[in-house]
Amino acid sequence: MTRLAPSPALIITVMAAIAVVAVGLCLWGTANTPWLGLELAPRGEVVVVERSGLDLQAGTPITAIAAPGQPAFALTPGDLTLEPDALPNYAAIDSFIARQDQLFELLRQPELTLYRADGTTIAVFPGTRPLWSMPGSFWVQVITGVTSVLIAFWVWALRPRQLAPGLFALSGVGVLLVTLSSAFYAHRGLALPGEAWRVLLPLNHLGIQCFSIGLIGLFLIYPRPLVDRRWLWLLPLVSGLVFLFDTLHIVLEAEHFYITVMLITLTILLLIAGQWWATRRHPDERAALGWLGLSVAIALACFSFVSLAPGVLGFDSLLSQHYGAGAIILIYLGLAMGLRRYRLFELGEWSYRILFYIIGAFALLGLDAALIAGLNIGLAPALAISLLLVALLYLPLRDWLWRRVFARQQLKEHELFSAAMDVAFAPSRHDSATRWRALLGQLFDPLESADHRNDLPGPAVSDDGLTLTLPSVAGAPGLRLSYPFGGRGLFRPGHLALAANLVALTEKAEESRQAYMRGVGEERRRMARDLHDDVGARLLTGLHTADERTRPTLQAALSDIRAIVSGLVGEEAELDRVLAQIRHEAARRLEAANIALDWPLPETGPVRIDYRAHKALTSATREVVSNVIRHSGATTLAVTLATGTERLSLRFSDDGRGLPEAALAGDGGGYGLRNLRQRLEDLGGTVAFEVRAGTAIAIDLPLQPQERPPEPGVQFSAPELDSPP
Repeated sequence: MTRLAPSPALIITVMAAIAVVAVGLCLWGTANTPWLGLELAPRGEVVVVERSGLDLQAGTPITAIAAPGQPAFALTPGDLTLEPDALPNYAAIDSFIARQDQLFELLRQPELTLYRADGTTIAVFPGTRPLWSMPGSFWVQVITGVTSVLIAFWVWALRPRQLAPGLFALSGVGVLLVTLSSAFYAHRGLALPGEAWRVLLPLNHLGIQCFSIGLIGLFLIYPRPLVDRRWLWLLPLVSGLVFLFDTLHIVLEAEHFYITVMLITLTILLLIAGQWWATRRHPDERAALGWLGLSVAIALACFSFVSLAPGVLGFDSLLSQHYGAGAIILIYLGLAMGLRRYRLFELGEWSYRILFYIIGAFALLGLDAALIAGLNIGLAPALAISLLLVALLYLPLRDWLWRRVFARQQLKEHELFSAAMDVAFAPSRHDSATRWRALLGQLFDPLESADHRNDLPGPAVSDDGLTLTLPSVAGAPGLRLSYPFGGRGLFRPGHLALAANLVALTEKAEESRQAYMRGVGEERRRMARDLHDDVGARLLTGLHTADERTRPTLQAALSDIRAIVSGLVGEEAELDRVLAQIRHEAARRLEAANIALDWPLPETGPVRIDYRAHKALTSATREVVSNVIRHSGATTLAVTLATGTERLSLRFSDDGRGLPEAALAGDGGGYGLRNLRQRLEDLGGTVAFEVRAGTAIAIDLPLQPQERPPEPGVQFSAPELDSPP
């Protein structure tokens, strides 16, 4: 039995849940770290109060801290170091962690004494820290990590089998590790235990290595491969050795850490430049690189050269690197914004729907939590009020959100049969194919639908449930549907059975349609035979006995009958022959009105037109000639012809007085001209009027305006009327 792979929505939901757990652990640890109820900051060689809820003014120097009955522990500015990896060597880091361990043991005491610089003391009582008291830099780091990893997982979940999105996802994991670990220890309540530092610092550095492997590997292969993919294994090998040496404190020194980060940044920027050169002859890939590369370059420049470079060069940074870490989010927001326009990682517009569904799902969970927390007021009347609010507000709102975000519309059995009939009995093959695609979209809501050559006798599910392949049905080519239900599900056996039933229904309806069309063809052939044998024969007899005034009218009627018979049986006429007949008729009518005709007929090639184009061209020319005879007062009518394989253009121009402007305004004059315009527009053609020295009318007509419905099983030719003498 084939195992079904998880859908993209399930993948990103699981990954998002992992990210939520990681954030929850960070917040839990932050809220449960002992806190003095005040903020201390280094100022020169002393420690001062920065903010306090106690009877301490900002700027008050604090020299030591002690537990009752124990010697005082002298505080130094080094105890407030936010990033220990900025210390000059590993010995300094070890000394810092040892002092942190001692301070943490003090913070676990129920009461402590703070010593001011003037020798006075104040008692403090350590407790847990409320999250609302955390500074903005803490939340910047948390939001940066969560947003980055969610967008990275989103991209990877949509293309899990491609290497480039996988590397991008790895970089997102690195950002999450770096930001959460740094947010935790950099915003500690004065101290953390040594065990915590020995876990958090390597975790932070591991995140940096994951970030570097992800982005360096990404720009080595995307959008153009700069190296063979087999060499990518060197990245985790080198990064692993650097991480191992750094963790074990061998070979490298702590001061090399920021230098390593700067080298990683320069390497990524150089690879972006290399990709810019490699994509110089590929404008689509250059556009994708331009957006993604610019996002990465700006983000790394803001973080590294503003937050890290000052430490490497030995002077203070104007911007805390905890705020600078927020610049990293530009990479992932830039990808999300540029995805649709620049087709990054070959993701289509539909990819935003996946992100929307995930946001909707978490918003629904958040709404549940917010409503439940809001109703838990802890009073006796709360129960009755809660039940009332739940019944009247909460449940209807939750149900509405569930239907809007997750409900799938399904067709009932009788609606499915009706839809199959609509597909089979569409007026044309094009309409059948359009209705077929629309029906499948309504049933399965696939994110991708593409033509596919399918030799299988029926529908089939592949790619572990991500893809449904359908055979050719009702004139539509075989189709390949991917990522069903907006990417929130998979094609399962029930869906396969539904597709098989739908294909069978549509094929049965198509057989009925073919039988119907055969009957229609027989009836058309009978009508064509009656026109030929009865009406045509009578007109031909009358033509032999008619006088000179009546003869042109009868000849035109015979020509019309010939065209109608051809139209009834689906026969196409040669364009050369149609134009010759129209020109001959126009010449006779204009000659009778003493108007010369200048109409050269160039060779049009083996072009054939159907009855509708034939009729529209004939009627349009007759209407133009009638207007010239009745209203123009012209002596000459000139006609120029331009034709190709798809369209035909005729321009009629006379040397008369021209039609009045009022006649050409609006719908184009009287009933005849309005009818002319409408007839051409119905077939996708156009007509334009121009009045200068005379009147010019330009007609443009597609030679095959629309696809004719096929007539399976009906093959016959039109009976030929005898040519008039």
